[in-house]
Amino acid sequence: MKHRLVQQGLTFGIVFWLSWCSTGWAEDPEVHPFRIRSLAGERFDSSKASGPVVLSFFFTRCPPCVREMPALLKLMREREATERLLFVDPYVRDLGIQDYPDSERQILSFVRELGIPKAQVYFDEIGTLTKKFMRAGVFRQARRYGTIVIFPTIVVVDSKHRVRLVMEGPPSNFLERIAEVL
Repeated sequence: MKHRLVQQGLTFGIVFWLSWCSTGWAEDPEVHPFRIRSLAGERFDSSKASGPVVLSFFFTRCPPCVREMPALLKLMREREATERLLFVDPYVRDLGIQDYPDSERQILSFVRELGIPKAQVYFDEIGTLTKKFMRAGVFRQARRYGTIVIFPTIVVVDSKHRVRLVMEGPPSNFLERIAEVL
């Protein structure tokens, strides 16, 4: 009897954990078209994208971002799709972040060290884009933690503005998962 209860408890725990960590969707949420300027001054308009858009939300003091960002850039270069890759730093005071927010200077220094071109980097300075995604229910794990976004988070949005993939704190196979939806 005791063994059976332990087994049931373990089964429940595993099922709960898998559902909690899930990145799949019962229904693909939609985000409204968006526009944002890169640190190079170029404007990105999602309604004019030629295919799925990959957004990587990061901040400059995020150790996993250091590994994820160059690998993601390499994948998108191989796919000849860098114009649809947006590295977005939403780490701003307006989102209620407790420590000091990133500055444009910090972001530029950070991406320069990683070899990320300014044209791929966006500073969501007042959190407009991040809030749009939050309102659409994209950041589910972050909501469970009571925060806006978990870093790093990767979101893939198709040409109809449906969210096709969300990885909050990307797993080790994040490149394969992104390649599947491109």
